[in-house]
Amino acid sequence: MTIQNKQSRFIIVLIGIFFIQACGIKFWYNRLDWVVPWYLDDYVELTSQQEDTLEKLLELKTEWHRSNELPKYVSMLNRMEADIKSGAIHQTYDRYRRDMRGFYNTLLNEMSDDLVAQTASLSDEQVKQLMDNLDKEAKDQYEEFKETKEEDKKEERLERLEESFGEWIGSLSDEQKSIIKEMAGLLKSSGEVTYQYRARWRDAFRTALTERKTSSGQAAIKSLILDPYQVGGEELNAIRDHNGEIYKEYQLKIFRTLSAKQKRHLLEEIADYREDFEDLIDD
Repeated sequence: MTIQNKQSRFIIVLIGIFFIQACGIKFWYNRLDWVVPWYLDDYVELTSQQEDTLEKLLELKTEWHRSNELPKYVSMLNRMEADIKSGAIHQTYDRYRRDMRGFYNTLLNEMSDDLVAQTASLSDEQVKQLMDNLDKEAKDQYEEFKETKEEDKKEERLERLEESFGEWIGSLSDEQKSIIKEMAGLLKSSGEVTYQYRARWRDAFRTALTERKTSSGQAAIKSLILDPYQVGGEELNAIRDHNGEIYKEYQLKIFRTLSAKQKRHLLEEIADYREDFEDLIDD
């Protein structure tokens, strides 16, 4: 099950890094048992038995997540709403960051043994297909990254930031655009370091897969899932920590400039997420 953490832009976007967006949370959440196998098909062709096992697993884990985790998200959103209304968000920001990290780690811990078991069921041919596709995807992404001019990368970063803030608070003022531009200039690029780190992770994963049917190999795979930065991610973590502090400083700066209309917009976004989660709990 792949739910990827996409860097936070505004404090409420901490919600977005964990939950499926785009076409609607409820739509995709209730269809994970067929969406995930369909997505995985881009990387490895599963047998009918493997697909059936994966679908049953996802059904069970979705129900676990629905009953055990979604109520925690609703509770967090209630607290967040109250803190935004009172202005206490400046004091509680770090708590929400820890909450989101905890939600993600809980999901990984719950899924890790099953993911390892699924991996152990792959044939040698499937393992080769999986790694070939992962390598090709990484190569294509890296080539695109290298071909993009540095000035274009900076412009794209600024556009993404403005778009992200705009989605959550509505139309931006000139002052807010100026703050975001300053923020974008302080963020460190992690592109090159990220690609190097991912290559090391794939190499470690490839090695572990050769022993996937042994207890030691399965332990290595699980370790790479739960602690992916063990393979030399120190430099990347340092950049992420730096950028995290920049995000915090400038997100809170933006929060101080919100108009009444923008604050209503933000609270409505939170309410929409909460309603979706409550509906999913009741399904």
